Amino acid sequence: MMGCGLLVAQTPTSTRWHLPLDSAAWNVRLASDSAGVMVPSVQPMASWNLPAALQPQFSAFEGIAVVGEARQIFGDFRANSTAIGLGTSGTFLQRGSYHVAASRWRIPLGFPLAREVADHGSIDGLGNAVLLNESVASVDRLEGALSWSLSPSVSMRVGQESHHWGRGARSLFLDRHMAPALGARLWVDAGIVQYAQALIRTRHVQADTVETGWLAAQWTEVALGRGWSGALFGAVKWRGNDAAFQGRIEPHYLIPMAAFRPREYSLGSADNALLGAQLSHQGRWQRGQRVTAYGQVLLDELLVSKLLERNGWWGNKWGVLMGMSSLSRTGKFGWLIEGAAVRPWTYTHNTLPLSYSHLHQPLGHPGGANFVEGRARIRAVVREVYTVRLSYLHRTQGRSVGGGESLLSYAAGEMPWTSFSERDGEEGHALGQGVRSRVSRLELDVSMPLGARYGVGGVEAFVRAWTRLEDQDAPGAWQEPWNAGRLEIGIRQARVMDERDW
Repeated sequence: MMGCGLLVAQTPTSTRWHLPLDSAAWNVRLASDSAGVMVPSVQPMASWNLPAALQPQFSAFEGIAVVGEARQIFGDFRANSTAIGLGTSGTFLQRGSYHVAASRWRIPLGFPLAREVADHGSIDGLGNAVLLNESVASVDRLEGALSWSLSPSVSMRVGQESHHWGRGARSLFLDRHMAPALGARLWVDAGIVQYAQALIRTRHVQADTVETGWLAAQWTEVALGRGWSGALFGAVKWRGNDAAFQGRIEPHYLIPMAAFRPREYSLGSADNALLGAQLSHQGRWQRGQRVTAYGQVLLDELLVSKLLERNGWWGNKWGVLMGMSSLSRTGKFGWLIEGAAVRPWTYTHNTLPLSYSHLHQPLGHPGGANFVEGRARIRAVVREVYTVRLSYLHRTQGRSVGGGESLLSYAAGEMPWTSFSERDGEEGHALGQGVRSRVSRLELDVSMPLGARYGVGGVEAFVRAWTRLEDQDAPGAWQEPWNAGRLEIGIRQARVMDERDW
């Protein structure tokens, strides 16, 4: 959020965090590794290699900012939604920086999201939540971080925040849609090689208990020349408590540059390990437009022999994502197209803390698994004042059958927190299995900055209209089709509503 000249992650103008088509992406193009050849893929970004214009100001305390939003909602129901909080940031000793923002949200909800809050104590990407009544939730959101540069090429970061590892709107590895999580990150800049390693604590509500999981993730990105870069991703998820150990943090997963998957196998561990890779290219077209093409592959588990048999073995769990985005020379117009497909049972494990999730939301792609989707986005600045964002998403996904999430008669493998022990046999698992659901979502968002007029940075007035249409090819899915359409008018300091139905 951002206010009173205060830069904090996820603002319309933050240079540490941006969406591919936001204006900050135009500024971040100047950021690169120490060799000047590659823009890092990991967000939030570190600041020591940013150009002078993007460097944080050397001020130990930037003052207190009021952060939040207020909006009036019309459509399938009529209500108002508010968020109010405080934030601050600063830098110290020319090596350290910090930011923190705490806010409380009061959000009216449709039935599916209200049920999620009642059952799991959290809401879609925001944080911990409780129901005030059957259709209104109170959400507490806390995010912040403390960063310290050990040298010009090594930085540490500790805090509670969301992460996004990749160049697209969505990521198969760590996606910005996740709720803020407590963790630490190491970032090493070795010229044409960038390395990041993160340790993240995850929380899992089950019945009346809250269980703890841990995620160790690493990212190595290499400049390949001529605008190309390649990256390798590795992650392992384990539970904080089991029969023999309480509150454990596996030390062998904290060693930098150590491959997680071979180490997991050598230890005979039953933890949840994932591998992935990314290939991307950044260049310019003749009129100066900056163009980025990218692709990701995720392997949760894969046996080539089973793949060649083509018998639908459940353990062939993988995902692919491809996309392209472009930003004009002036940064006033941009577009993005992206597609993804993820096999059933990807991200799952045998127990909830081992699943690739946090607060009942995926850590990776927010669609979960067992889906194919495509999205398109356009962003344009009109008359130097208005920012227009148009987005469309279509997703086809196989849904589990039953009376509820915990009452499944057939598990299709679309939810990361469903135990893979609930699968129906070893073979015959196909992409899109279960009750086939088709969701189309169209959104138009128009905003106008107000900060300069009232002396409060980052504030904007907005009008947002969106519709969500869903149909299913058969009855019996654990969640019925949900259709909604809304018009929202208000003011905000943070646009965290990206593809969110609240």
